[in-house]
Amino acid sequence: MFYNNYDDVHGEDKWGLVGQVGDPFREGRVLAIPCTKCRKKKLIIAERNWMATNNDHSQRYQIVVACLNCGAVDEFIANNGRENKNSKLKFAKVIPEKADLIKENKE
Repeated sequence: MFYNNYDDVHGEDKWGLVGQVGDPFREGRVLAIPCTKCRKKKLIIAERNWMATNNDHSQRYQIVVACLNCGAVDEFIANNGRENKNSKLKFAKVIPEKADLIKENKE
């Protein structure tokens, strides 16, 4: 559990523990979750907005996703209350997992 939450960074936390920090839900990543409008499985993470620090010192983020096919927008909360616990997508009613990330968008 790291005190500072930086993306794709290996470093030390405040207790001297070394490891990877950050969560995988970053801008430009693609989720294999179907869009609620067109049912295509291409949702891209468009925005990642910091919300608060949880009681376990993990960072809570609002993640805004958009469909690459029709442009429909949805959102969920990453680290909702504690680390590695996500809320459901607002319209799709699906809980995004790390396994749903399919690739980096190279566009």
